[in-house]
Amino acid sequence: MKEEDCFVEKDVVIISFNESFNGLDEIHKLDIKLFDSIPSNIGSYDGHEVAMDDSHGTLFAYGYNAEELFKTMEPILKEFDFLKEASVYLRFNKKNDTYTELDFKME
Repeated sequence: MKEEDCFVEKDVVIISFNESFNGLDEIHKLDIKLFDSIPSNIGSYDGHEVAMDDSHGTLFAYGYNAEELFKTMEPILKEFDFLKEASVYLRFNKKNDTYTELDFKME
């Protein structure tokens, strides 16, 4: 398996946000906390994408169980007001290229 394919079999957590945030410094602060807080036996944070006009963005994480991974991330995500109404997408990958999905809003 190639290194770039390593996340294909893992579950996915994607956080999408539209609320305004206080610049990229705030996103980088979030990045550092997520990179440092997710144990390797649960998964890993892969980083973010932010629109050029800072109107919206997305956070990406991959792991062995999307629910466990999100539960690990959630306390950190709740520290940042701009994620208050963020959309959460969990994808649970199964064998034979099948998966289940769960979408919800953060509270």
